[in-house]
Amino acid sequence: MSEDEGSKLKITVKQFVDPEQLKADLAYSLSDLSNAMMEHSALFAHYGVLASKASRQVDDLKLLLENVEARVYRSIREELIEKGEKVTEAQLDKLVTRHPDVVKLEKCLNEAKQVEAVAKIAVESMRHRRDMLIQQGLISREELKGEISINRRNEEERNLERLKERYVNRITEAA
Repeated sequence: MSEDEGSKLKITVKQFVDPEQLKADLAYSLSDLSNAMMEHSALFAHYGVLASKASRQVDDLKLLLENVEARVYRSIREELIEKGEKVTEAQLDKLVTRHPDVVKLEKCLNEAKQVEAVAKIAVESMRHRRDMLIQQGLISREELKGEISINRRNEEERNLERLKERYVNRITEAA
């Protein structure tokens, strides 16, 4: 976010997850399943770190908002006291809530929460990717078992044919 008019605060909410890169990182090829499985833990860790940074950004903005609200509250209260005006706690709270610095920080906090939600979704997506990789690995293993079984059966059939041929040859030679 950029600086608002009437606000002295300069707050920037950092975007941690690039949606296009996330989409690319979530993709994998069935022809290169082993490589996808080997890369997965590094990707999961990467997006976990980004989610952690996004959470810290939210916490930092909450702390900053509390401090700015306290500063604004004190400033408005002192200003009204100097003018000799009496104001209730509820009125003061409303004035603080509408102050440009507080509004700006609340907007930044909302944006940071949205960034944090995206980062959490990225981590959850990596969990789904892991589950899919595991399932594809099981399927590939079963397919390989089937191929091995078929190859073994074919080899047994070839051996049986050779044995029959030898047996027929012996019988023919003996006759």
